[in-house]
Amino acid sequence: MARDFYNVLGVPENASQEEIKKAFRKLAKQYHPDRNKGDKNAENRFKEISEAYDVLGDQQKRQQYDMMRRYGGFDPRQAQSGGYDTSQFEDMFRTEGGGLGSFADIFSSIFGDDNVFQQSGRRKDAPARGSDLGLNLDINFEESISGTKKTITLNKPESCQVCGGSGADPGSGKTTCPQCGGRGTVSYSQGAYAVSRPCPKCLGKGALPGKPCHTCGGSGQVKAKRKIAVNIPAGIESGGKVRLRGQGYPGSHGGPNGDLIITVNVKKNQQFERKGNDIYTKVHINFPQAALGCKVPVKTLTKEVSLTIPPGAKHGTLLRLKGQGLAVDGTQGDQYVEVNIDVPKDLTPRQKELLEELAKTM
Repeated sequence: MARDFYNVLGVPENASQEEIKKAFRKLAKQYHPDRNKGDKNAENRFKEISEAYDVLGDQQKRQQYDMMRRYGGFDPRQAQSGGYDTSQFEDMFRTEGGGLGSFADIFSSIFGDDNVFQQSGRRKDAPARGSDLGLNLDINFEESISGTKKTITLNKPESCQVCGGSGADPGSGKTTCPQCGGRGTVSYSQGAYAVSRPCPKCLGKGALPGKPCHTCGGSGQVKAKRKIAVNIPAGIESGGKVRLRGQGYPGSHGGPNGDLIITVNVKKNQQFERKGNDIYTKVHINFPQAALGCKVPVKTLTKEVSLTIPPGAKHGTLLRLKGQGLAVDGTQGDQYVEVNIDVPKDLTPRQKELLEELAKTM
C-alpha cells in the first residue's frame, strides 16, 4: 500500500503550510544524500520526502491532492488498463469545489504535463511543438504613441542543422536507450500514484544516437545568437504583448518552433500620462490668472494649442481638449488638462501691500 504524503512528512492533515515546510526541511537535512553517502535507504527516503513536499508544499496542488485522497486515491496505471471507470472522477471534479476541470487536468497540474495520461496516447517520437519564449522590452512614451521598430538579440537553443535535431552524427544510426528500454518514459511511485516521466537519459526519445553529433554533442540543439527586428504597433500600452511566430524554442522530432512573446513596458513620461485612449497633463497658473481667467499654451501629442481657463478656476479643475488623445481601434480619445494654481511663498513689499488691499475689498 502506497504511503500517504502527510505520513511521509510526519504532519497531520490540518497542518499549516509553515508546519509542512518546517517538517520537510528537518527531514531533508536528515536524509540528504550528501550526509548519507552510499546509503540507498536514505537516498530513497530523501526522494520520497521531496515528492511529498512537491505536492503538499504547494497550496493548489495540496487542495487537489486532498480531494483525490478523499475519494480513496487513484492509480493511473490501473485506469490506463481499464481497471477504473474514470468517468465518475471526471464528473466529480467538474462539480466539486467550483469546477476544477477534468481528472486528467488535475492530475497533470500536480505531477506535470508528462504524466501517463499524455504519454499513453502519444508516440514518444511524435513531432512536438517547442515552448514559447518570453522576454520584456522597455520603450519610451513617445515610441508607444507613434509605434517603433526595435532590434533585439536572442541567445537561445535552435535545432542543430547538421543532424536535423536527431542528435546522431549523420549515418551513425541509433541504439535503444538502456534506461527506459525504448519506451521513452520511466515510472515510479509517488505516494498513492504511479507516475510516468520522460526518461532522463534519452530525454523521452527512447533511443540514443549511435554516435553523438559532432556539432551538438547529441542533444539535437545548439545555442545560436541572432538579431531580430520587432515592430511595435502604435498605441500599445504598458503590459501589451507582441507575438513573433516560430521564434521561440525549437520543437522536437520535426515539430514546429514555439513563439517569441514580448511584453512591452512603457516608461513613464514627465509631461503626459495615459489612461486608455485619453491623455492627461498639467498646467500651472498663478492666483490672478485663476481669478481673472486667462489663456495658456498647452502641448498635445502632436502640437501646441491655446487653452482658455475660465475666471474663478479652482485648483485641480480638469479641462478637456476634445479629440487630442489617442486614436486606437477606431476610437478617438481626449486630452484632459489639470489646472494647478501656484501660491507664491516670497512676496515683495509691494505685492504684499496689493494683496492686503485686495483682501479688504473681498
